[in-house]
Amino acid sequence: MQKHLLQFSMTAYTILLILIILVQIQPAGLNRWDQTLNYLLTALRQSWITPVVSALTNFANPSNLAISNIILLACLLIFKQYTLSLLQLFNAILVGSVGNHLLKIIIMRPRPTATTHLVPVGGYSFPSGHAAASMVYFGFLILLTYYFVKRQRPRRWLMLLWVSLILLIGLSRVYVGVHNVSDVLAGWCWGLGGLCFSWWCFSKCRLLPVIHHYHD
Repeated sequence: MQKHLLQFSMTAYTILLILIILVQIQPAGLNRWDQTLNYLLTALRQSWITPVVSALTNFANPSNLAISNIILLACLLIFKQYTLSLLQLFNAILVGSVGNHLLKIIIMRPRPTATTHLVPVGGYSFPSGHAAASMVYFGFLILLTYYFVKRQRPRRWLMLLWVSLILLIGLSRVYVGVHNVSDVLAGWCWGLGGLCFSWWCFSKCRLLPVIHHYHD
């Protein structure tokens, strides 16, 4: 497991680095690629789909995810999972929030303007903060599911739910017109890289719970 976590982290950071290089030295080519993929998602806009997607994307707003992270942190502390609390706090603050914001300031990629923005937004576009923060939050729920849900079938269904929410929230940012596909991909990579690397470090130091899985 430790080996796979490190591989996932290094792969995610490699993809992120490639995207950063493309943003810096080949912005026109990357924009053409983005516009093609952006159109595929924005073309799906329908009056009955938009409220659902808007609610989904608003769930991952910084204030809402901050509340969700505080609730999760409180639950971990109540059950005396102190090392997991530290791991969750590290990822939520340094990866999902502060680190992602610093990357945006450094790279300064403008937001896409080809389609109408369906939600209010400010700041820069790369990487997507919603994609990174949801990767960190729901990725941490994947970690908790892996360690504490003992039976295989519910564990798989829960993990599928968390992964689906990560993907849907990221893609919702393109649908509402405030991010490019590459912004979302970069956000996922940044969040995944940080989560897997910190998970690997805690696991390497034997700070995480012992796993007891049952087969259905």
